[in-house]
Amino acid sequence: MYTALIAGALALYAVGIVLALPSFLRRRAALPAASLGALALGLAMHGSALTLAARIGRLPVMDVRSALSFLAFDLTLAFFLIYLWQRLPSLGVFMLPFVFVLTLAAVVEPGPAFDSAPFRSGWIAAHIAAMILGYTGFFITFVAAVMYLIQERELKRKQPRAFYYRLPSLEVCDRLYVRSLVFGLVFLSLGLITGIVSASRNWRGPWEYDPKILATLGTWIIYLMLFSSRLAGSWRGRRAAYVAILGFAAILVTFIGASFVSGPHGFFPNLGGAP
Repeated sequence: MYTALIAGALALYAVGIVLALPSFLRRRAALPAASLGALALGLAMHGSALTLAARIGRLPVMDVRSALSFLAFDLTLAFFLIYLWQRLPSLGVFMLPFVFVLTLAAVVEPGPAFDSAPFRSGWIAAHIAAMILGYTGFFITFVAAVMYLIQERELKRKQPRAFYYRLPSLEVCDRLYVRSLVFGLVFLSLGLITGIVSASRNWRGPWEYDPKILATLGTWIIYLMLFSSRLAGSWRGRRAAYVAILGFAAILVTFIGASFVSGPHGFFPNLGGAP
C-alpha cells in the first residue's frame, strides 16, 4: 500500500509538471488549475503514504530512499506555500523536477521495513523534523541563488535571452533567498540541539566524532557565516549566491554521503538511520 501510494504521488507529480510547462514557456503569471490540482493530489497521496508508514512501524526516514521521499514531500509543500505567497511559476521549473527524482528513488527500490519503536523519543522526533525542515529551507536558498545568478548574467547582456523574462526579478530572488536562509538556519540549529541531547542520552562512546555530526556542524558553520555576513552587509549578490551553492553541496554530503560512513547515524540495510 505504501509503495502504491508513493507511485500514485509520483504519477500525479509528473502530470502536474507536464501541465505546468506551457505556463513557463509562455510566460504566464500563474500555473493552470489542472497543474495545481494534480500536484495537490500528489502531495495528499504522498502525505498519506508517509502517515501509513509511520503507523505500521516503518518510519519513513530509516533508509536513504525513504528519507529522500520525505524530503520530496516537504519540498512540494514548500513550493505550494511559496506559490501562494509570491505566485512564482518559474520556481516550479527548479523545484518540481527535483521532487520527481527524489520520489522516483523511493518507488524504484523502496527501503526495507524497520521497527520505528526505538525512534519514537520526543527528542529524536523533534531532531528529524527540524533537520528535514532545515534542508528544505536551504534547498530553496539554493534555488533562489541559482535564479539570482541567471538573472544577473542576463541583465549584463545587451540583449537578454527569453529565459530572463521567465524568472522573477533580482529583488524577488533576493527576498526569497534571505527568508529561506533564515528559515533553514533556525531549523538546522534546532536539529543540532535536539540531536545532541538525544545522542547524549542514547548513544554510548565518543558520539561527538560521528562523521555525520561533524559534517552537519560544518554545514551549519557555512550557513551561519552566510547569515552573519548578510547582516554585516559584506556578502551580498553574486558572492552570497555562490556560497549558498557551496552550502547546498555540503548538505548533499551531509544528508547522503556521510550517512554511509556513520555508525548508528547512517543509512544501512540492517541498521537504519536518521537525517
